[in-house]
Amino acid sequence: MIAAADGALEISGSSAVATRRRGLPWLMRMVSRSILIWQSVFVQLIKVAFVKRRFATRGERDPDLVEARRRLAAELRDTLIRLGPTFIKVGQLLSTRVDALPPEVIQELTRLQNEVPGFPVERAIKIIERDLGKKVDEIYRTFERIPLAAASLAQVHRATLANGQEVVVKVQREGLRDLIDIDLANINLVAKLADRLDPATEAVASNWQGIADTSGKVLYQEIDFTNEMRSAQEFAANFRGVKEIKVPEVVPELCSRRLITMEYVPGVKITDLEAMKKKGFDMVRLSYTLTTSYLTQICRHGFFHCDPHPGNLAVDDGHPGGRLIYYDFGMMERVEPGLKKGFVDLVFSIYQNAPRESCDAMEAMGILRPGIDRYSIERIAKNILDSFQSTLAEADNVWENQMTPEQKKESRRARRQKIGADLFATQAERPFVFPPMFTFVFRAFTTIDGIGKNLNGNYDLARISQPFLRELADLRDGSVATTVLKELGERLGLRPIDLSQAIRQPRNVAKLAATVKKLEEGDLKLRVRALEVERMMEKMEMRQKLYGNGLGAALLYIMSTTTAPASVVARLGAKLLLLGAARLAWETRSAYLGLTAFELQEARFSNSGNAGAYDEQDFMGSELGQDSTETVKQLEELEQDGTEAE
Repeated sequence: MIAAADGALEISGSSAVATRRRGLPWLMRMVSRSILIWQSVFVQLIKVAFVKRRFATRGERDPDLVEARRRLAAELRDTLIRLGPTFIKVGQLLSTRVDALPPEVIQELTRLQNEVPGFPVERAIKIIERDLGKKVDEIYRTFERIPLAAASLAQVHRATLANGQEVVVKVQREGLRDLIDIDLANINLVAKLADRLDPATEAVASNWQGIADTSGKVLYQEIDFTNEMRSAQEFAANFRGVKEIKVPEVVPELCSRRLITMEYVPGVKITDLEAMKKKGFDMVRLSYTLTTSYLTQICRHGFFHCDPHPGNLAVDDGHPGGRLIYYDFGMMERVEPGLKKGFVDLVFSIYQNAPRESCDAMEAMGILRPGIDRYSIERIAKNILDSFQSTLAEADNVWENQMTPEQKKESRRARRQKIGADLFATQAERPFVFPPMFTFVFRAFTTIDGIGKNLNGNYDLARISQPFLRELADLRDGSVATTVLKELGERLGLRPIDLSQAIRQPRNVAKLAATVKKLEEGDLKLRVRALEVERMMEKMEMRQKLYGNGLGAALLYIMSTTTAPASVVARLGAKLLLLGAARLAWETRSAYLGLTAFELQEARFSNSGNAGAYDEQDFMGSELGQDSTETVKQLEELEQDGTEAE
């Protein structure tokens, strides 16, 4: 598979300039490449359809279904590796989409690695000399011909500048732009097909086209190394003066769209515990530094590293106890000011136990769709915030990640029992949308949580984050004093908005009296949501559709078989009746599967039946979080295997 991936890279051996002259050879390569892609897609679709049909009436966490999905996910991972660098990168991006894929698929895609065989050094030298306009010997005092590392998009060589500074030179593979153009055109078609065939997940709007667009944007940015150069410079400037963090400096005059030269900063990989112990590094403090540095990137800088996996993090002795080194700035994301403000408002509302304000903040961040009925959402938010506040207030209360498995199950069952009706009511409206940026954040924190637990047995992401987020909430208005004054004004009713409401109170009372009068006269009607009645009516509609289509299919079938084939017209009519019966039979099957899924959801959210079967399904993200340490270990094993293979 690795060899196939490397072969895919050789679609075009021409330079970036020459690839613009696309003629018949390029068209032939595009057709052959597209055929290979669609063959793989249809094979995967057939397997997915077979699994869905076989386990259509099973619960999402049925053991047989989970195992079948795990096998499918492993096959999908191998297919992506076989298809080459574009699909490897898209698979890595998909591994962040916990809103769109089951946890088994996420875990397999997380194991996708970039290691592929390197390309001949002559090609690397040719690119360097063409982009910089000089011979390699004139640019570098020494240039190692054996690559330090090879990945799907580029390979890295060690070198020394004329002034003696040690650097690494990252050189892009040839023909990547052509390959990505072809692959993304096909991926967009696959995404449109997926949007038609794949139903939305619970309470989350499915958007495969959006995922494809995001993947294309990220890929095109990543193959332009001038973006990585600017990102590395900005990232270094953000942490300049922070002695616990090291960011390699770039050499701008030796960079281009296909080439980047950076300071060589060797270190011990952050998951190599034995080597770090020998060097006397303080691993507890390093786990804290890693977490707070990432929180700083998101909450203060608004510019963060999207891929902080073990291969991109190392430690050296540049600071007592160890200095954290960040590598690889090809995948970076920026938090827009409005989004960052929404996040700060969300943190503030969490600590203020304000469910309505927290929903306002999520809407501002693009997580909650505007214009929906927020009654159930706000009730769910209130329950979660009340639980958070009680955990903060009581010393005996523990966070969920500190509970035993049985305690977690009991906690989740109690939560379902309390807010099950509201959870069920949100399913039809699909109120939540997960912007790609937040999926990067979630994936990053999952990885950081695993690394932190690997470094420190008592590591707790929530406890480390709490003081930082509390400080962020206090500084919401620019300073602690301003925030305290605003809170005091809110409690005393002395805010400008409170004074305005007091002045307008007589007018509001008169308006309320007019509204009550209209109610009494019957000019206005109240709209009341009865969740149980809504559920009952929805189930009734599904049953009517099931029985109606079933009876219609049976009636048409009987008519088609009892019609005497006396003439050509009669035989044609019988075939049409049979075709109609088949169509209604298909609709009957769809209605049956929909009703079965509805009843499973109803049992799940009402906490009835086998409640234990639903415990893992309710918190898919927590399942990934629990496995974060294991995922990091698997990544480390795969990286070691790749190094040994080289």
